[in-house]
Amino acid sequence: MSTTSTARLHGLDTAVQRRSLLKGSAAGAATATLVNAALWGVGRAAGVSFAVSSPLVTQVGIVLVVLTTLLAFAVGSGLLALAVRRSRGWVRAVLIAAALVAVVSAGAPLSVAQDTATGVLLATMHLVTGAAFLITAWRVVPPAS
Repeated sequence: MSTTSTARLHGLDTAVQRRSLLKGSAAGAATATLVNAALWGVGRAAGVSFAVSSPLVTQVGIVLVVLTTLLAFAVGSGLLALAVRRSRGWVRAVLIAAALVAVVSAGAPLSVAQDTATGVLLATMHLVTGAAFLITAWRVVPPAS
């Protein structure tokens, strides 16, 4: 007889799922970061300036791309981990919010970029990060059957 509890909080929360969420989030974050770094590298090779009109940053470098991708993924994964402990409704709310944040935030680079190519590539990076998060979340917390 095992003393390990197999009880689930609201049918979602188990130790196995928490490990799966952590591993899935790490893999998703790494994938999004690699794709965004590749987009930045291809853009730089093509002569894209990545210059922006912002009080905090005047040029978006590879370090900023990597850090913001990882930070966005970490925040989303943390919120997802909390939602999983609550209910499927909370998970759904986090996923809807993540999709909205990705789409709405993609507009910011378009408004601050000093050239069209910079705006399009930075907006694409926002969408890549959002899509990678949503795919990762769907894989680790599949919809109810």
